[in-house]
Amino acid sequence: MKNQPAMFLVGLVMLVAGLFWLTSMVQVTVGWGAGLNIGGATIPSGVTLVPLISGILWVFFNPKSVGAKLLLIIGVVVLIVSILMTIRFQMPRVSLFEIIMVFIGIAGGAGLVSRVLFVKCTKSDEEKR
Repeated sequence: MKNQPAMFLVGLVMLVAGLFWLTSMVQVTVGWGAGLNIGGATIPSGVTLVPLISGILWVFFNPKSVGAKLLLIIGVVVLIVSILMTIRFQMPRVSLFEIIMVFIGIAGGAGLVSRVLFVKCTKSDEEKR
């Protein structure tokens, strides 16, 4: 490990480039509207808004109610979870070469960065400096 800053910089560039290339390949779609599948049961997506709407109504009716605030929080959580559960990641057709290059960049860059950050110098390495 002669030039650690250069090795770290090269590894970081490889890692960032590989991650950028991978994330630019992936297409993200949201299929919200068909329903939410939980344990084999399909809950229509509109039903996930019921706790949120009920909580909003209750908060406007009685702003000091702890139950109203709790229902509002539950409604927001249910809405966020239902959106997250319907996200789909798709990768369009890419060549094997591109995939190999992406993972070489990610794994090689992570390896170089880890080598600089986590490998301790021995006395002989310190004497060479």
